[in-house]
Amino acid sequence: MLVFINGIIGHYYPPKGIDFTLILIPIVTLIMCFASKNLNSIFKSLSISMLVIINDILIKLYSGGTHDLEGLEWIHAFMYMGIIIGLIILSINVIKNKEENIFLKISSILLIPLLVYIYQHFFYQLGLGRQYPI
Repeated sequence: MLVFINGIIGHYYPPKGIDFTLILIPIVTLIMCFASKNLNSIFKSLSISMLVIINDILIKLYSGGTHDLEGLEWIHAFMYMGIIIGLIILSINVIKNKEENIFLKISSILLIPLLVYIYQHFFYQLGLGRQYPI
C-alpha cells in the first residue's frame, strides 16, 4: 500500500516520489521483518525485493517531469541507499531468528541484491525519454 501511495505522490509531486524512496524501502523492510513474525526469511526477502522493484517501476513510468539520464541516476542512487539501509534491517532480523539454519539466513540476505541486480540488468533504462508536464 505504501508503495502505491509513493507512486501517486511521485505522479502529482514529481521529485517527492524519488525522495521518499529513501524512506520507503526501510519502512517496508521494518514492516515485513518485525510485523510478521511467522514468515520465512526467504519469503520476507522476496516480498521486500518485489516491493522495491514495483516502486522503481512506478517512479520510472508514472512520475511527473522529464525522464533523462540524470534523473535516472538520482532514482537509482536513492533506491540503492534505501536498499542498503533495508539490508541492514533485514540482516539484524534474520540473524536474530534462531529457528532457521545458516544457509537460509545467508540466502535471504543475498536474495534482495541478486533480484534487484537482475531487474536492473534488464530494465535499467525503463522510462527513459518519457515526459509528463509538471
